[in-house]
Amino acid sequence: MSRCFIFGALDVSVMPEPLCDGDYVIAADKGYDIALSFGIKPDMVVGDFDSLGRVPVHENIIRLNVRKDDTDIEHAVRTAMDMGYSDFVIYGAVGGKLDHTLGNIAIAEMIADRGGSSDFYGGDCAFTVIRDSELYLAPRDGGRVSVLSLSDVSRGVTVRGLSYEADGIDLPRAATLGVSNAFIGKEAYISVVQGTLLIVHDN
Repeated sequence: MSRCFIFGALDVSVMPEPLCDGDYVIAADKGYDIALSFGIKPDMVVGDFDSLGRVPVHENIIRLNVRKDDTDIEHAVRTAMDMGYSDFVIYGAVGGKLDHTLGNIAIAEMIADRGGSSDFYGGDCAFTVIRDSELYLAPRDGGRVSVLSLSDVSRGVTVRGLSYEADGIDLPRAATLGVSNAFIGKEAYISVVQGTLLIVHDN
């Protein structure tokens, strides 16, 4: 199945991962205006519309109560999962309010726990979460990348192609060992045998 793109409320200047034919687009609240700024008409709009300030005119809209148990982005993700999507690209979801960014990390962890993949972008930063899996990052001549454990201990962590490498180490949650590594012009490889990793890198 194709990917699901979700636009959040934060401003986005570029789309590192452009839409392809068949991709599905959901705008979460103010993300409606962000999507339109790229000339993209969302397939669905979800939100309580407190940040947008209006209810948009759209043929496929889910209006949420302001008093609810999940964020607009989480509701959009769960709606897409119910439709069969498992691979997500989410723009406008990093930076801004710290609690919302942390909440989006939790959403990325939930996606990984269900066997899916996600890339969250915002400002000059991006992140993804992998569980018992591996990740390749395209070569870059500069920029930071950090690897943090979301499990109490992530076992068998391997990092190659970055300034600092590791081979099958155990990475505890309460540690900053993996913070501020650097791209060196090579393809980066990060994997974990058992556990969940948060990978943060420059956008």
